[in-house]
Amino acid sequence: MRFIKLAFISVVVLSLLVTGISLLFPSTVIASRAIEINTNPTKISYFVSDLAHWKEWMSDWKENEVRLEKNTAYIGTQTVQLVSQTDHSVNYKWVATGQNPYLVKFEWTLLKDSAYVIHWSFEQKVKWYPWEKFQTLLNDNVLGSKMELELQNLQTAINNK
Repeated sequence: MRFIKLAFISVVVLSLLVTGISLLFPSTVIASRAIEINTNPTKISYFVSDLAHWKEWMSDWKENEVRLEKNTAYIGTQTVQLVSQTDHSVNYKWVATGQNPYLVKFEWTLLKDSAYVIHWSFEQKVKWYPWEKFQTLLNDNVLGSKMELELQNLQTAINNK
């Protein structure tokens, strides 16, 4: 009986400790990357604002079947939907099965002459649950390296157009 009582108290204390630590993590996590490209805003908009052109630079879109319906793309268990668009930015809602939705933003800003910085970010809001908070620790590493690769692909596609 003492062993069961000790085990129960240990599980409760450990659970409270893990939950307390996870509460120190932010509820909104942003993974972002940027690249500088010599081009014009029309070419940037062509590739990032129209989901039909993502297949020219997004490796997952080249390798998998993508179904487009209006302003929404379905690829595997993921959905990407256009939310808003301006002359220098575009926002998408990206939903992957088993995860909270991401707000995906592309923004391009003129630096000098024809040099633009393209900033790409994934923003995710999570609940207070410890497993969701700890999962966000991996976001920057997992998403970041993929984003860097895709931005290089975007640069290549823009330069080849």
